[in-house]
Amino acid sequence: MQIRVSIEDGGIRTILERLQGRMGNLTPAMRTIGETVRTSVERNFAAQGRPEKWSPSQRVLRTGGQTLSLSGRLRRSFSVKATGKEAVVGTNVIYAAIHQMGGKAGRGHRATIPARPFLTVQDEDWREIERQLAEYITGGRR
Repeated sequence: MQIRVSIEDGGIRTILERLQGRMGNLTPAMRTIGETVRTSVERNFAAQGRPEKWSPSQRVLRTGGQTLSLSGRLRRSFSVKATGKEAVVGTNVIYAAIHQMGGKAGRGHRATIPARPFLTVQDEDWREIERQLAEYITGGRR
C-alpha cells in the first residue's frame, strides 16, 4: 500500500509573490504615512499642544488668539516627501526650530522661548500608521 501526499501551493506562492512585490515599493505607503503625520501636526496646532498644552505666548496673553498661529504661516508650511524607505514631514520656515525646541531668541538672545513641540506623533497616530502599513503590504486582505 502506497500513500501519496501532494501539496498544491500555487495560491500561497501567488500571495507571497504579491507581498514581495508590494514590499519592493513602499513609496505609496510612505506617502500615506507622511500624510498621517502631517495631519497629526495640524491637530497639534488646533489643540494648542498634544498631549500637553503649550504655554501661551506673550502675544496671546496680551491680545488673545492662538499660540504659534498669528499669521498661520508655520501651521500651513508642512509638506510630505516620500520614498520607498521613508516619509519625511518638514517645514522650510526658519523659526520653526526655536518654537519646537525652545531656547534663546531675538536680538542679543534676550528672549527665552519655551518649547512648544508641534512635530510630535501621538499614540493613536502610531496605531493608524501601523494599520496603514499592514493594509498596504497585504493589499487590504486580512
